[in-house]
Amino acid sequence: MFTSLFLLGCIDFSGGGPSTDKIKIIGEEKSPNGKFIATSFSCSGGGAAGYFYFNANLRKAGEKLDQRDGLLGKHKTWNAFSDIKVKWIDDKTLEVSCKQTDSPDYRENNAVKVESKHGIKIHYKVE
Repeated sequence: MFTSLFLLGCIDFSGGGPSTDKIKIIGEEKSPNGKFIATSFSCSGGGAAGYFYFNANLRKAGEKLDQRDGLLGKHKTWNAFSDIKVKWIDDKTLEVSCKQTDSPDYRENNAVKVESKHGIKIHYKVE
């Protein structure tokens, strides 16, 4: 009995988290004035439960990418969007194009999209 309890105490139930996520940059564009960076990326992690998702991020130049600060979706770790592309129209306008899951289960999640960040207007093209 003691051996069983000891072994159970050594199992890691943490499941990872943002610090153990694996991020792959798909596309990255600097704003025309060089002050901002828009990135499309994929992220996987979560240990045994696991997750994989695509999203986009807008940040000031020089800042580190925060994979949980996505532009798309109410729940940032849901895999509701794909084929995400970022394109600057001008210094104050970013275009994000993507495909999204049309399942009724995703309707509330997909309705949330960041409209403006750091004074940049974000325009979405959903295919």
